[in-house]
Amino acid sequence: MVTYSFPTTPAIVGFKTAGSQFKCDTLIIMKRVFFLLLLNLLAVKAQADLSTHAFFKHFIGTWKAAGELKGQDGNKITITEEWTGKVDGENSFLIEGTRTMNSDTQPFKWTITHNAGTDLFEAVLTGAEASQTIRFEGNVSEVNMSLELKAVTGAGDSAITVTDTLQGEAKDVIESKVTFTGEAGQTTLEGTIKHEKQKAP
Repeated sequence: MVTYSFPTTPAIVGFKTAGSQFKCDTLIIMKRVFFLLLLNLLAVKAQADLSTHAFFKHFIGTWKAAGELKGQDGNKITITEEWTGKVDGENSFLIEGTRTMNSDTQPFKWTITHNAGTDLFEAVLTGAEASQTIRFEGNVSEVNMSLELKAVTGAGDSAITVTDTLQGEAKDVIESKVTFTGEAGQTTLEGTIKHEKQKAP
């Protein structure tokens, strides 16, 4: 009687092992792709809704401001402003109005947006001319109810820093501290501007 021996075990086991490995690798890749997609969705959802933001919601309305900046050489610049704050979509806030520096009155506009990738707020200040554009970046402290923005304006440490702090129980007063620094980091111009809300929306 002839007995046939079939080498089934190594071949079949090897085939099953390879198939299992393929399925395992595919599952890992799918999990990674799903995780990346989830991160992207969370990043989109993480964009601050400025219409209900704990800080910016208080900026909505009409405001008047007055203050003074003092320079290194003793010169003074008096500033008055009238502006309106409003939400422009979920992720943008607009501040538009006029600013008088000494006797020169010019329109201005702030466009503030939240960058979900960096979790920073980006603010673009534009004047009467399109070329008069300054880009700021900073963050909000909901504990101190303040917004600190900084724009690099040249070489070295040349910059403009603006810190807006909400004051009072009604949060209807904003104190803006403005500081200009030169290339060596020295303060060249600084002062405080006080904003008062005129009319609730």
